[in-house]
Amino acid sequence: MVNSTLNQGSTYNTIWAYPWDLHDDGIDVCIRYLREDVGLDAVSVAAAYHTFQQLRPQRPGAKLLVSNEAAVYFQPDQELYRGTAIEPNVAALAQQSNPLAELGSSCSKHGLDLIAWTVCLHNSDVAARYPQFAQQTAYGDNLGWIPCPGEDDVRAYVVALCTDLVHNYGVKRLELEMCNFGAYGHTHHHPKDGMVLGSIGHYLYSLSFSAGCMAKAADRGIDAQGLRRWVRDQLDGVFASGCALEGDVEMYVGEHAELAAFQGLREDLVASLVAQIKAAAGAAEAEVAFMLMGDRWVSAVDREKIARHADFLETLAYTNSPESARQQVMGLLPVVPPERLVVGLQAYPPAASSAESLGQVAGAVQECGVRQLSFYNYGIMPRPNLDWIRSYIKK
Repeated sequence: MVNSTLNQGSTYNTIWAYPWDLHDDGIDVCIRYLREDVGLDAVSVAAAYHTFQQLRPQRPGAKLLVSNEAAVYFQPDQELYRGTAIEPNVAALAQQSNPLAELGSSCSKHGLDLIAWTVCLHNSDVAARYPQFAQQTAYGDNLGWIPCPGEDDVRAYVVALCTDLVHNYGVKRLELEMCNFGAYGHTHHHPKDGMVLGSIGHYLYSLSFSAGCMAKAADRGIDAQGLRRWVRDQLDGVFASGCALEGDVEMYVGEHAELAAFQGLREDLVASLVAQIKAAAGAAEAEVAFMLMGDRWVSAVDREKIARHADFLETLAYTNSPESARQQVMGLLPVVPPERLVVGLQAYPPAASSAESLGQVAGAVQECGVRQLSFYNYGIMPRPNLDWIRSYIKK
């Protein structure tokens, strides 16, 4: 395994990739190309992924690939999932072969690190097959795209998934995407909203009152039933009038003690789940990176709490402005030092219009002391864009 310890001034560069793209292009050919020609240090491969519709410009013939099921792209060790009622859904690609195992062997041969890009809780398949474990609004509505991290079976499933990857596939790093609460509004159906909830209204409607969250709140002395009724009371007026409930969410939470306590529980649930994953990964000497997505209040991601457990925090600087990227990084440096920050860059328009513009944003990030960059995404960018990445790495 390649040592990712960096010398001063050096960088550690990786690219996000889908296993189906690498498989279709030839795994060993791709890995050798990414290492020797592009000059990457690692490839971050989707090991568990949500539904998608992907335009594939590099593919001959048909260009559109659609997957209607969230799935894992490896052959799971079923023994590890005995502690949860949830069974992983294995993608068709991984039922006939084991692409992650093939990737691990090829990466080892060519000196490229393998990172498991793991979408933990953006999973409409699990939420549909186990609706009792999905996030539930104060009205009992099922947010059918996300299993709730307050449910013990969901937590056990995520930990088993991560344990499987680090112990059976030799990955250098777990890259955790959506390992937190989700929000109303992210849907695979055509949204039909005739009103705006507002910042506070959206937060309140997105709160999960699953059985697991309710029980854990009660264990902390929070009047969970009373809080649920109160949230419904606040939202009833919004739905009845059509008038948005706007305002500063942080201030609003701070003004309501029971809500603040519930938010604290939510943030602890996310941080403790990361701690459980890190304990499993640490036993295999694998790193854990947590991808920051969504705002603190809806996602229940307290960056300082997460940073106590994860080896790295990741932020996505998908911008064509070097100054915007710089400001984004600087905003995180009070939480983590630059050597523990991974910055994602988009290597195609509108974020990058040329090799020069990609290099300018990457350079601005490096000036902040960041030495780990990840580029998005092997299978969805035209082939010339890979040359942009190569020109930056080998400059």
